[in-house]
Amino acid sequence: MAIIPQTSIFDYTEIEELGDLKRLRLALEGIDDEKLMLKLEAKRKNGRNDYPVRVMWNLLIASIVFSHKTIESFRRELSRNSQLRKECGLIDGGKNLVPSSGVFSRFIKTLTEEEEEITQIFTAQVEGLYGLIPNFGQKLAGDGKYIDSYAKKEAPKDQTATDCRTENDAKWSVKEYHYQDKSGKNQVKKEYHFGFKAHIICDVDTELPLAYSVTAATADEKHEMANLLKSPILSKKEHRKTAKYMLLDRGYDSTEMIRAIKGAGIIPVIDIRNCWKDGEETKQYKDTDIIYNYKGDVFFVDDEGKQHKMKYKGYDRQKKCLRYSHEGKIYKIYVSYDERVFLPIARDSAKYKRIYKGRTAVERLNGRLDRDYMFEEHCIRGLKKMTLMVGLSMIIMNGMAVGKLKNGKEKIRSLKNAA
Repeated sequence: MAIIPQTSIFDYTEIEELGDLKRLRLALEGIDDEKLMLKLEAKRKNGRNDYPVRVMWNLLIASIVFSHKTIESFRRELSRNSQLRKECGLIDGGKNLVPSSGVFSRFIKTLTEEEEEITQIFTAQVEGLYGLIPNFGQKLAGDGKYIDSYAKKEAPKDQTATDCRTENDAKWSVKEYHYQDKSGKNQVKKEYHFGFKAHIICDVDTELPLAYSVTAATADEKHEMANLLKSPILSKKEHRKTAKYMLLDRGYDSTEMIRAIKGAGIIPVIDIRNCWKDGEETKQYKDTDIIYNYKGDVFFVDDEGKQHKMKYKGYDRQKKCLRYSHEGKIYKIYVSYDERVFLPIARDSAKYKRIYKGRTAVERLNGRLDRDYMFEEHCIRGLKKMTLMVGLSMIIMNGMAVGKLKNGKEKIRSLKNAA
């Protein structure tokens, strides 16, 4: 019987090809915001209600979906786009057709105090995606992304006043790129950032975010990624059973990171750095005729000193060892001997290379944040506001996916039975 391959039931590029109004409708349909709206309405009580909470929320979501860098540019769009006003609930004919910049600023400031509610909306969305998409969360990819502050430098140390126009939270950080030049010499390129860092875990197949956090740029990426594995979604027993692989680049290469992923019951698939001493090309595996290099290639050394590349034969889960063969004999290499080099999926195997290619999913998500959600050119200052805007962007991404799936525009079905 022919095996029918599992097809992708969700493709984010299909959302990107839609018009802005259609994407806005999907986003609003896929965001369960009722609890937040009731809380904000209770806070307002008998205050002025020229622009209701629900309208302002819709407008803020629309400003992000329509990729506006500033509130002023979005206000100009609102002034000339009657369809957009109608979609967001603005009623034409009022005294002031479009809310002022001050109204937007005050609403955004109010939302920065509701981080817990924003997180709950995001968590509920991800929980829903597990039910809507087969194998969602099976392959995870993580990365950290610098987001430079709108401010170009730190506020003066003697400055006591703080408001939305000052930058008191951003930090300087240096990112290093190690490479070899044409002559083979090791070189280091440094990249300086002043601002923040978004830490993200996404589903590889759909490129949708499952967990995120926002910190100052100086935060340790490995520590934050380990914390994300303990997030409300990924710490759930049923979701940990679903998760099989965690894909990370070499910036996360460390024994501690590998142990944290294994501790969550997930197989780490992490690129490796060369941390060996200069000139050290291979190491001996215990007191045997087997040697290996930092890339995970394994060799058998014969009596004449000749090296023979050994063939990978799979992983023994019970004994936690990699199996290699040479001239018909099977040799065991225990992953605990060198946890950075010996992962549960051998680095020199075709399977490792195939799975690791999926890490580009989180790179595309990061690119989407820059391109579609305007984090490459923004006017955001302060950690609270940055956390809010990153959170809203994640909610909108997932909201459009939930809206599209629930609308029936994507037929959700598993081919397991057919296969």
